[in-house]
Amino acid sequence: MVDPYYVQPDDKLEDMQSQLKRALALSDADFARLSPEVRNLFAARRHLGHSWLDDFEVVVEVVSNPGGCTCGVAPGQRIVLSMRHAIKPELSDAPLCVHLLSPILSIFYMTFDRAQEGLNPLTPIWRFHECPHTGEDHGASKARCRVYLRRTDTHEVVDARILPGTTP
Repeated sequence: MVDPYYVQPDDKLEDMQSQLKRALALSDADFARLSPEVRNLFAARRHLGHSWLDDFEVVVEVVSNPGGCTCGVAPGQRIVLSMRHAIKPELSDAPLCVHLLSPILSIFYMTFDRAQEGLNPLTPIWRFHECPHTGEDHGASKARCRVYLRRTDTHEVVDARILPGTTP
């Protein structure tokens, strides 16, 4: 069975070659020496498209704050981030808290690996997190958040395992 998400041995990536050479300053010889792993990364872009960084955003929504942490976040407040890791202040209403946002870094570290395969970067494992800052109560009063991906145009939550528009 042929897997359309992986480059095939006879695939020369002709449809992408000129853009890739120009963007990465590759000669014909450089392009010919690309490893199969790099070719797979580039081939996956066919299915992912070139706009996915602008098509989706990550939302961190506070679901509880039983201890009333000092940063002042409250249930229902949100921090919205672009897929380029920038906070969108016009869409965010929660106070910025480094402790609350620090677990989000791990999500962004895996974003490109998963999304380049057409997979939703937010798996069920990453749907909820809590502030890592613990107090004298040993974390019982930590703020907890729901993290989800949504479309930038409609704000529709994307919970499908495969990103929309990326199936072959």
